[in-house]
Amino acid sequence: MYAETAYWMALIYGSGLRLSVIKPIAQQWYLMEGRSVVDLFNLSAPELSLHFNIAETDAAKILNAAKTHAHYLAQITQWQKQGITVLPLSHPQYPARLVNTLSPQRQPLLLWAKGNLDLLTKPMVTVLGNPNLDDAHTEAMKTMVTELSKEDIGVVSGYGKGLDRIAFETVLALDGGQGVAILPLGLTAFETLTRKLDAPLAAGKTVLVSPFTPDTAYKEPFTAARNLLVDSLAMVLLVPDVDDSIKERAVAALERGMPVLVGITDTPANRELIAAGAFLMTDTDEVVELVQQAIIDNALQAQVAQKPAAEPLPPRKMLDGSDDYALHADVADPLPPAETIEILSAGGNVPSSLRARLMALEQEAKKNQPSEN
Repeated sequence: MYAETAYWMALIYGSGLRLSVIKPIAQQWYLMEGRSVVDLFNLSAPELSLHFNIAETDAAKILNAAKTHAHYLAQITQWQKQGITVLPLSHPQYPARLVNTLSPQRQPLLLWAKGNLDLLTKPMVTVLGNPNLDDAHTEAMKTMVTELSKEDIGVVSGYGKGLDRIAFETVLALDGGQGVAILPLGLTAFETLTRKLDAPLAAGKTVLVSPFTPDTAYKEPFTAARNLLVDSLAMVLLVPDVDDSIKERAVAALERGMPVLVGITDTPANRELIAAGAFLMTDTDEVVELVQQAIIDNALQAQVAQKPAAEPLPPRKMLDGSDDYALHADVADPLPPAETIEILSAGGNVPSSLRARLMALEQEAKKNQPSEN
């Protein structure tokens, strides 16, 4: 795996080409065509140029980047000694949710991670809020994430000042509590600022993730990239109190189809988000149900994305009479509970409460089957 990752780094950094040129090539080659980046370097410059519609001079730069492979392999090995794993898009533990929820232009080709990588497939919520919330709001949120943790649902945080860090640290302090921290700087640069997360890392309770090389220092523009990854990895966004900066993130999440829950306080900002499709944060059970539904939706979405191309569909009558954009009106039969569990298990952890509910449905279905005489 190290060797392939080194070829990813050679492609991205060794060619000297802009990321806007490299990213479409990498995504088409791996995501759309399902081919290893190693094979990319076996093409000739004319083949690269023709395949990706790029200039032959750019194709030559890509092929020349193979000379940097040994350099990046040594660097990856050194990072591994520091406990840092490089996750290219092709890595089996690269978060599939980021591929399913982010547009290709926004998907990072590489992530750097340190800690329990298995947590990257765990169902998570994220909590937004300024650090000046009153005690009642803060305690209510601590109670909420504590109850969610009992259902095997963790917290993903940007580890900035605010309620998301409070929620994150609350979960890590619990027995069995787990969370993901996505950082707006490199992992080794973060270690120079604080070692507060060393104990949770050693205990396997968290994983630190960054889209930046380990030595990268913090810059203000990196915050937006960090926030996008946090909100995309989470399955539900909890917003007990809304301000202007938080509202922008919440609206963006709603536009991506992500469930957003807002506090029950009647404020203009809350009403605006509810009008845009947000839910009221009434109790923990509702949040658990939303996360469980998001797990099912995400697993089915991933299954569709991985499904081989089927035979062409027969002609259908279009709802609006056009040949391009109308929707088919087929209705799919619901999946049996046992099959649903199998699909979810393939995509990562299934919360115990969701598994129990699906198994109960399975047993009920068996009881209702007509007996054979």
